[in-house]
Amino acid sequence: MQLSKWSLGWRQMKDRTPTVFNSTLDVGRESLFKRQPSPTHMGSSPRCNILAILLTVLMLTCLAQPTAELSDESEPSDAGRQSSVEAACEGLTFEDMFNYTHATFDIQVNEDWESAYVQAVAWINGTLADQVRLDLEGLFAETGLPGGGNGWLSSDEYQAIDSIAAECVTQTNPRIGFRGGPPHRGGDGVNWYNATWENTDETPLTVQEWNLMPMNHIDERACEQSPNNDCVEIPNIPLSPGRDCDTTINDPDECRIIVYLNGTFVFEGITLGGLSNDEFTMAMNTSNMTNADLAFTYPALEGLRVDVFEECDGRSIDYESNDNQGTAPVPGTCTSDETVSYETRLVSIDGETRLRVETHVEYDMSIWPVGQDMFFDMTTEPPEVDDPPMWTEDAPLEGNIMPIADDGVAHFVSTAQMAEWATDDQGAPLISCTGAQGWSMTSDADGLSADAPAGMDSTSVACMATDSAGQSTAERNYTLQVPMRLSGSVSGGVASVTMTPTSGMPSMDAVVTLVQEDSQTSSESVTLNGETVVSVDLSSMSPGPFMVRIGATGAGMADFSHTYDLGMEKASAAPSITISGHEWIGENYEMTGYFSDPDGDPVTITATNNENPWATILTSGNQWMANGAGIPDADTNSIVLTICDSWNQCSTQSHEAGATPGGQDDEPVNPPVGDSEGSDDGLAVAGFVIAIVALVIVIIAVVAMVLLGRRK
Repeated sequence: MQLSKWSLGWRQMKDRTPTVFNSTLDVGRESLFKRQPSPTHMGSSPRCNILAILLTVLMLTCLAQPTAELSDESEPSDAGRQSSVEAACEGLTFEDMFNYTHATFDIQVNEDWESAYVQAVAWINGTLADQVRLDLEGLFAETGLPGGGNGWLSSDEYQAIDSIAAECVTQTNPRIGFRGGPPHRGGDGVNWYNATWENTDETPLTVQEWNLMPMNHIDERACEQSPNNDCVEIPNIPLSPGRDCDTTINDPDECRIIVYLNGTFVFEGITLGGLSNDEFTMAMNTSNMTNADLAFTYPALEGLRVDVFEECDGRSIDYESNDNQGTAPVPGTCTSDETVSYETRLVSIDGETRLRVETHVEYDMSIWPVGQDMFFDMTTEPPEVDDPPMWTEDAPLEGNIMPIADDGVAHFVSTAQMAEWATDDQGAPLISCTGAQGWSMTSDADGLSADAPAGMDSTSVACMATDSAGQSTAERNYTLQVPMRLSGSVSGGVASVTMTPTSGMPSMDAVVTLVQEDSQTSSESVTLNGETVVSVDLSSMSPGPFMVRIGATGAGMADFSHTYDLGMEKASAAPSITISGHEWIGENYEMTGYFSDPDGDPVTITATNNENPWATILTSGNQWMANGAGIPDADTNSIVLTICDSWNQCSTQSHEAGATPGGQDDEPVNPPVGDSEGSDDGLAVAGFVIAIVALVIVIIAVVAMVLLGRRK
């Protein structure tokens, strides 16, 4: 019996290490879906009644029918579902769907200047996780899908959320506008809500999540209304007191969700005009973006810069006002609470210098529905005053070491370091380097990279900072050097990392951090003057592979930080199973008990009787039950329970059930005499059909009596 009913798509994202935001912002937002049960109703369980029994019988009757081929008449059902989703989600925002604690949006305008590719990550902590489950589960109620709006998120619903979420996001409003020409602030005749999501085979929109339905939830139960025997459900709002909201631990809990979105939106009706006038305005409504970071990266365009940035607060952003924004303020006259900030930097992508505008947005939901808009007036016109860039005091001095890892192409200068090392009146300049003979150097939006040849520890490079106008600092010469060689091993719940500095490196202070996709743990700082072994306890890590991040500092060198894949992993501890009760019920043997896995992994339970497959195993929370027939006339029934986790770590529990009741000493029961071979089966089937028909007749009669009673 497989206890885990869902898979986590993020587990295949090997290069991602999500940040855990410990702070919880319990902001109040209108619910995504209009019809939401009350918290009191959410905590109540639906009870079995006559109508539910009738529904179950009818469902079984339908399941018993032969499967018919799909006809043309069946096609509108999917279209109807899609239409329902569109109706429920049209005009909403990403923030309406996922009420997050913090989010990042990476928006890269494509070369055609008419579309943009978006990568978003949202972290949802605390009671905000409850609200997301309420909203998503409410989508099923809004669209008329079974199980929606009952206060419990089921594995059935969970498995359907992937496609529904993508459909829903497609209908949401990105709230971004792109318009060529002189600066504007919206208003009549200028609709800057001209971005819409695409979701095609060529440009699919994808939504992935982590921990929307946490495994081993304390309130997990078997689904009360589902045709699937393995269906489980959890309450949208936890029922048990003392909920686990400790975001510092590594095990999944009900108070953390991470959402990933990748997609493309297009600018409808854009009037850019090929940038012939060298002016355009990028605008966005940021109302209800409580804590977000957005980065806009533009195609290569010589001299592109932000001429004027302005936050404009105060317009009504209720639904009725979306299409009629009213009179716009004159550029430069907006009022704001200064909760939006920005900075610019130059980045090198595919050998081209591009402008990136990075913004941090906050919004106080207590002022809703007061609007918050931001406008970036972009231009290629040179500024009246344009000073050249300058090295800062934080930049490495002439002759210093720039450390770089030796495990393939690796960064030796990040964009964050560029902003710290050089400054310019038009934003962070671009640092570029030449030299590195025999080393392959590249650049991208994240910084400068190089690939150290095998056996080479160091080389020389010359670097300078350049602004958008092409002005540069003086060159500085550095040594590009591999700071250390690494190896690692795991033994007895401890990871050991060996660091050996290369020749010419100064004394370094280093910290070793073990990294998984949702957790990390670090060592104390150690001093490296030679080969040094650092041991890190693995008790807080989940079973499976982990990476090793090294952070090192030293005199005469730039700060070093790199994450290595040393092929290390934590072994899983085997799960356990116990037996708490057992008894013969006729010729069937029933057993109950508990199971647990120290790592919180999904587990599988199987059973044998005298080495033959035996019993149907049901689970609820951490409890299990088995019921199976004894071996006829057997003097002993030797039952072995086996429990295994997803890492194939297993344990067993043996139990002697004794002889099967009703053996040869009992009075034999003569089988009915049939007219021909196979008559026994025919009578059994006929009896089953008669029983079902009788049950349906009884139920219909009872329902009729109830209805007649109500009429009286």
